[in-house]
Amino acid sequence: MKKILWTDDMSIGVELVDEQHKLLIQHLNDLTNAIESHHSVNQIVKTLDFLIEYTNYHFSAEEKHMSETNYPGLEHQKLKHDEFKTTLNDLVDYFTEDGATHQLADSIDTLLINWLVKHICVVDLEFGTFLKDKGIEIAEE
Repeated sequence: MKKILWTDDMSIGVELVDEQHKLLIQHLNDLTNAIESHHSVNQIVKTLDFLIEYTNYHFSAEEKHMSETNYPGLEHQKLKHDEFKTTLNDLVDYFTEDGATHQLADSIDTLLINWLVKHICVVDLEFGTFLKDKGIEIAEE
């Protein structure tokens, strides 16, 4: 399974958001590690649950900042975030039904990892550029 390594080209230029993205990547890597290492079902479920909770927290925080700064791409972001959450929940359902299969591992590689990296490097970068162009800084929470 793929692991995501943070690189500088993934930075959107907003420290708070970049740090949250790094944590999301870490948790996704933890999930792939748990599946690869054939951890117990409970450990994988715990990792999935934490990933879902953190994803919801991150997306809510990101959308809040977008709303507060009148970011014109907010609705598009919400749609993309909902897409990711649905995919993640579908993977949880699949895992619950079939366990840690190779198909689940492949789905995590193609759906979650590719989606997240593309989303950060394209869609979230647009938000970072918007903030920079407007001279807006987001304070730590």
